[in-house]
Amino acid sequence: MGKQLYLNLFQSKWIWYLGIFTILMNLLTALSFSDYRGSLMPFINIINGIAVVYTTSAYLNIHYMLKSDANHYFFFTLPNTKRNIIKGDYIYYMVMLALTAAIFGSYMTIIQETYYLYGFVMLIGMSLIVMSLYYLGFGKHWLRFLTTGYVIYGVPMLMAYLFHFMPLVNVNQLDRELPGMDFYLYHLPFYTLAAGMVLFIISYAMNQRNITKHDMV
Repeated sequence: MGKQLYLNLFQSKWIWYLGIFTILMNLLTALSFSDYRGSLMPFINIINGIAVVYTTSAYLNIHYMLKSDANHYFFFTLPNTKRNIIKGDYIYYMVMLALTAAIFGSYMTIIQETYYLYGFVMLIGMSLIVMSLYYLGFGKHWLRFLTTGYVIYGVPMLMAYLFHFMPLVNVNQLDRELPGMDFYLYHLPFYTLAAGMVLFIISYAMNQRNITKHDMV
């Protein structure tokens, strides 16, 4: 597990640089004078969006780098067990979610609007779901369907952003009441997060079983 986790962290060090840079920018912006904050917000919003996309999809970036040079053939000849490879990948994903939470926390110091929390919970729950769906076939197919993985990640995450996060922000910024939308905007995110956590555990258990039945290389 340690070898796989270290490899993933090393391969994605540029994502960590991006995440740390984003956190520092958020904190500096929060401490800056309000007169300058407005002019910085378009850039801050963009850099936070990019950072969150890369931290929540880091597992795909790692697999892309492994496949792009076909070096996974060599990698899996190194001393390691398939179960530890799976375990390292899942722990790595949780570490990247922690980085995502740190980015969001630093962003909250700027906007100071608690309703953003519901959007963040929705995005994290959806991220857990799409990652779990991608990994359901990981033990059997490994890197053979990486393009499908990007589709599995991109489409649901974009839908969650456009049809939950954006309406949530718009409703609260305009101080409007939408009858029948309270469950969708403020309760569904927590159900999505719970479903993502359950699916995450199920996909891990299935991969630990399937990894010994199929040749990853």
